[in-house]
Amino acid sequence: MQQSFTGHADVFSKHIPQPQPPEAAAFAVDADVFSQHIPQPQPPKAAAAAAVQQVPPRKNAPPQRITTLSISSDEKFLDPVHNFLRSACIEVFVASDRNQGRRAKHHRLGQVGLRCRHCKHVDGTQRAKQAVSYPSKSTYIFESVRNFQRTHFEACVYIPDELKTRYKKLDLHNHRKIQQKYIKAYYAEAGCEIGLVDTPHGIIFGAPPNLSGKPSKKLLAIMKMAENPAASAHLEELIFPKVDRQFENLKFSHLCSESTRQVIAFLRQQKSVFVYPSDFPTISDFRFVLFHQFVPCRPPSTALNRRKNRPEKLDTLSGLCCRYCARAHPGERFHRGMYFPLGLESLRDSSFSKNLTTHVLTCQHAPFEIKKALEELQRLAAEIGATTKRGSKQMFLEKLWERMANYYPYPASS
Repeated sequence: MQQSFTGHADVFSKHIPQPQPPEAAAFAVDADVFSQHIPQPQPPKAAAAAAVQQVPPRKNAPPQRITTLSISSDEKFLDPVHNFLRSACIEVFVASDRNQGRRAKHHRLGQVGLRCRHCKHVDGTQRAKQAVSYPSKSTYIFESVRNFQRTHFEACVYIPDELKTRYKKLDLHNHRKIQQKYIKAYYAEAGCEIGLVDTPHGIIFGAPPNLSGKPSKKLLAIMKMAENPAASAHLEELIFPKVDRQFENLKFSHLCSESTRQVIAFLRQQKSVFVYPSDFPTISDFRFVLFHQFVPCRPPSTALNRRKNRPEKLDTLSGLCCRYCARAHPGERFHRGMYFPLGLESLRDSSFSKNLTTHVLTCQHAPFEIKKALEELQRLAAEIGATTKRGSKQMFLEKLWERMANYYPYPASS
């Protein structure tokens, strides 16, 4: 059983040498050396205010309401399929504690979401996938609608047959082609037209809607660029501002605190079985720091016996062991802080990374500086709303699995 720990232990400054298991000994951090490199910050203030909080509407904001994505300029710019989905299938709503969707990403009260208007009355467990979504930014509204179209529309038994028939007829026709980046930009700006506003905690109704019946200047600029990109090149940077490449890879050394910056710099100089120096440019700072906190360990039979499937490379497979728990429990074959994914799919599961993160943040043996760095890097990623380049995370996890699956040598043949 895992124990719950409170408080933190300054492992770096109060390190007492202890015998270590052979797999972890070569990779344990020298606490005294680490403490010389990183200044000891003051303990954090009480974090009660940082708990999950409601997203309050701005002052003088329009009443929270249910509406559609559709606006007057849709018919002039979007093809009939997009018009149909925006006007007849999807509605915009404000989240409450009662309308969590099936497998929908966690939301905050007051946050704006998108949902199927035909199955909204049904319990979340009875809806088809992608019935509800909570895009974190207006630029992701288009992706939410696309996911609805691909996954939910045909699977939803509550959408009337006549609407599905109408959709199929529209989808058969050839329509004017518009570059997807302009459609995405149109979706985002059309959200502003109905009063949507981006915040660090998601989208809210926070501005008065455009009730003039005419598109805003920015929306007109997007429509003009889509019609003739070459003639509207001067508007390109206005609509598509340059993205900081560091944000694209979740690199925050230029934004984070000096303490977190020194943690990253220190770990880049340390040997690690699971994270190589060549990985650093291609993975997020958070993932780089997280996997540096784990060392190899052999999966004990007690841990594997509970599993239905056994890994293919059982003899050479290594698990992930918290380096600080390994030091605190020398010689023990199985203890808190050991994790044994049995395949690449298990490693890819988002819940697995969350379990590793939760362990390090609550481990009584983990240094305060490491916890603080992980929390800050998580917060920066959430506030900026950046995501890693598509495929980069999967490529790293594939490399990580190869390193884990082939860590121990094959046993000598008899």
